[in-house]
Amino acid sequence: MYWRERKHFIYAVFVIVVVISLTFSLRGLPMRTFWSSLLFGMTVLIIFSGYDYYQFQRRHHQRLQQVIPQVDLSPQSQAEKDMLKLLEEQKEYYETKIAAVKHFDDDLTDVVRIWSHQMKVPLSVLNLMGQTGDFTQVELKEQTFQLENYLEMLLHYLRLNHEQTDYRFTKVPMKPLVQSIVRKFAPLFIRKGLSVTVDGDATWTTDEKWLGFALEQIISNSVKYTKQGNVSIQIKAKSIQISDTGIGILKEDLPRLFEHGFTGYNGRRDKKATGLGFFLAKEVTGRLSLSIHVDSEIDKGTTVTLKRNDGA
Repeated sequence: MYWRERKHFIYAVFVIVVVISLTFSLRGLPMRTFWSSLLFGMTVLIIFSGYDYYQFQRRHHQRLQQVIPQVDLSPQSQAEKDMLKLLEEQKEYYETKIAAVKHFDDDLTDVVRIWSHQMKVPLSVLNLMGQTGDFTQVELKEQTFQLENYLEMLLHYLRLNHEQTDYRFTKVPMKPLVQSIVRKFAPLFIRKGLSVTVDGDATWTTDEKWLGFALEQIISNSVKYTKQGNVSIQIKAKSIQISDTGIGILKEDLPRLFEHGFTGYNGRRDKKATGLGFFLAKEVTGRLSLSIHVDSEIDKGTTVTLKRNDGA
């Protein structure tokens, strides 16, 4: 700022030095005298400039003090100490909230990008059906089912991260809940010729809607990646196991399975894979005090286990 305000003065000094040097040179005057004079003049100029810079900074500081007066935050009493502590806690709270909002915005951008990729597939199929007129009612229902499923996935993700999302914990019979989800995916089981078994029963204290959503993501993956064989669901007092005879998951992919958007080996084999299912299942189960664990072997199948972490 200082040098910008004094640039014309600096240019003038430079021009004067050049003119004097040319005068000495053209008139054949001894250059030793010129250099001695220049050294003396520069010494005086540096001293003057230093004083001028000091005055400039002092005036600048005074102007800032007039606009933004200095505030002494040193507490003078216990009440002031408590107030400052409260303000500091509020500051940390809102900084944490802002960081959380930014993190959610970043995640939401990625989720919508991945979700858009998912939606393109059934929409393209429906568009092709409309152009060719070559489709059956079963194929039409399957594509609309996929669209509904993907839309429901996005809506649940938005609700999951909303501050006003509430959880209603009630005693929920597990077998009817699991059977209702199996019936939802029945057309896919039938089309792929897969058998499904639901064994055991238990009553859990949980949120039926959110647990059902998590189970849907797991069962959906089982159906998607199982070409032949069966899907079996075992319900116990403390756990639910969902096993399939599908393509399996690489051992090195398991630690990253629940990461946002991670598809791994399955994603390379199935170009429609997005990695949202397990990510959302992990998010939901964590909020329901459940743990989720996956065991898998390539070309042999996958077992997903939900366990209760409560003492009930």
